[in-house]
Amino acid sequence: MNEEQIEDLFDFYGYADLYKRFKTPLFVSGLFEDVEAEQVENFFDHFSFDDRQPIFNEFRYWFQVFLVTNKH
Repeated sequence: MNEEQIEDLFDFYGYADLYKRFKTPLFVSGLFEDVEAEQVENFFDHFSFDDRQPIFNEFRYWFQVFLVTNKH
C-alpha cells in the first residue's frame, strides 16, 4: 500500500489524528508494505481506538496479532 492509501483508510475510519502520529513509524517499520487495503479495513472493523490513544508499538502489536489470527 502506498502512503496515500494508508492515510485515506485511517481518515475513513476516523483515525486521521492517529495517522498523523504514526506516519513516520509506519514508514520506518514497513508495517503496511506487504499488506492489502482489505486487511487494514478488516482490522479497523474489528478494533477500536476511540477510547484511547495507543502508542505505535501497541498498535503494531494488535495489527500483527490480527494478521496472524486471520490468515486464510
